[in-house]
Amino acid sequence: MFYEYAGSIHCHSRYSDGSGTIKEIIKKATLAELDFVILTDHDTLAPLFDGYEAWYDELLLLVGQEISPKSGCHYLAFNLNREIQGKDRIDYQNLIDEVNKSGGFGFIAHPYGAKQPPFMIKKGNLWTDWQVDRYSGLEIWSYMADWVNHVNFFTFMYYKFFPEKAIKGPSSKTLKKWDEIAQKRHVVGIGSTDAHALPLPFLGFIKFLPYEYLYRTIRTHILLNEPLSKSNLHEDKQKIYAALKAGNCFIAHDIIADSSGFLFSGETKNRDYLVMGQETTFNQMVNLRASVPYQAEIQLLRNGKIIQNINAKKLHISTNKPGVYRVEVYIDGQPWIFSNPIFLRNN
Repeated sequence: MFYEYAGSIHCHSRYSDGSGTIKEIIKKATLAELDFVILTDHDTLAPLFDGYEAWYDELLLLVGQEISPKSGCHYLAFNLNREIQGKDRIDYQNLIDEVNKSGGFGFIAHPYGAKQPPFMIKKGNLWTDWQVDRYSGLEIWSYMADWVNHVNFFTFMYYKFFPEKAIKGPSSKTLKKWDEIAQKRHVVGIGSTDAHALPLPFLGFIKFLPYEYLYRTIRTHILLNEPLSKSNLHEDKQKIYAALKAGNCFIAHDIIADSSGFLFSGETKNRDYLVMGQETTFNQMVNLRASVPYQAEIQLLRNGKIIQNINAKKLHISTNKPGVYRVEVYIDGQPWIFSNPIFLRNN
C-alpha cells in the first residue's frame, strides 16, 4: 500500500517574476486541493529565509530555487539551505556539483526550451550541455513550455481563453533524451507548471494562465510507504524529496481526469516488489503491471519503444528481457499520465 500525494512543482512568486504573493499562492493551491507546492523563484531562496516553508492546514509549501544562468540553461534545485549563484555561469557541471555538495539535488528545467515573447518565434532557455552528470532528472512535461511552443503571436489570445487546445504533451525530443539517458543511468522525470500568472499587457486585471488554473493541470504524484505527519516539517519535507529523487512518482495532467490511484509496479520470481523509480539487476522473469482509475489507452514502453498498447484499466505483462520500462496513458488521444521507469538492468 502506498500513500499518494499530488503536488505542483516549479512555481514563481513576487520574489522573482511571478505575480502572486506567497499568501495568494497558498490560497490558490489549497482551492485546487494540492497536497504540496514547490516554489522555485529565480536565483533566490528568500521565501525560505522569510519563514514561508511550512504546513498550511492540508498544504505543504516547500521552497527550492530555479538557478537561472543568462545562457538559458536553467536548473531546478531542491533541499537547499543556501542560494546557489548562477546568473553568469557556464560551468554547468560545477553548478550541479555545488547543489549536491550543499545537500540538495536537482532537475534540468525545460530541456528543449520554449518560444520567447513577444513574437514567440525563436526558442530560448534550452539546455545545451548534455555531457553533464550527477543531476537527478529532467523536467519532462512543463505546462508553460508545452503551451507556448504551440502558440504564436496571432493565436495567442485564442489559446489564452482555450489553453487546453494548445497542450500536446511532453515533446518527443524530451522523451527521446530521457529514454537515451535512462539506458546509461537512473534518471527521474517530473512534471511542472512553471506558473507565473502574469497580467496581460494593457489588461492587468486578467492573469495569463492563473495559478488557480495551472494548479489543476500538470501535477507530480509521489508515492510514500508511510503517510506525511502534517506536523513535522523537516520529516515530511525529506519524505517528499526522497520520493522525487528516487523517481517514486508519476506525472499526470489531472484537469483531464483525476489520476489518483495510478500505479506501475513489478514483481520478480522471488516475490521482490518493484515500483516506478526502482532499479534492479535482471536475472529472472518479472511481472509488470499498470493500473489506471479509468479505462484509457495504456502504452508500455521498453527502451523508448512501445511493446504493448491496450485500451483498458489494467495492463499485465511477463518479461524476461532486461530494459527500461515505463508507461504512458492517453484518454481520447490526449496525453494523461507518464510514469517513471522501472529499470531492469542486465547482469
